[in-house]
Amino acid sequence: MSNGQARWEEEPDFLLIAEDNPADVHLIRLALKRHGISCEICVVQDGESAVRFIEQTEADAFARCPTLAVLDLNLPKVGGDRILQRLRECSKWIHVPVIVISSSLSHLDRATAINLGASAYFSKPTDLEQFLELGALIKNLLRRKPAV
Repeated sequence: MSNGQARWEEEPDFLLIAEDNPADVHLIRLALKRHGISCEICVVQDGESAVRFIEQTEADAFARCPTLAVLDLNLPKVGGDRILQRLRECSKWIHVPVIVISSSLSHLDRATAINLGASAYFSKPTDLEQFLELGALIKNLLRRKPAV
């Protein structure tokens, strides 16, 4: 550059996926690809691992916090509702969009997730094309991320 200043590129988005079903993780990756979302991904497969990840990023001032989290409501060891509650207690995570995904169609599960601070609730459909629309939801939430 002629003015001598280096141009820093924005870091790629960083997603946390808390999902115990490898097939669903694969579908989430397909949904990201379908909607042209290129990002770094960290996958945790149970609630204890998710809580540990959250606490590590909160404790380390230099740890990178995800720009978005996809959280299965029915994780083993620690449920998604408790993880979401823990997320919203952490100052570093307070503005991170969280999409709760679940096979549950219960209005109570949806309301609970939204009341705990989920940005969106996505019911896992049985149809592949409908599942891949999760990518559009993720893309929309990433566009609305606040400037840091």
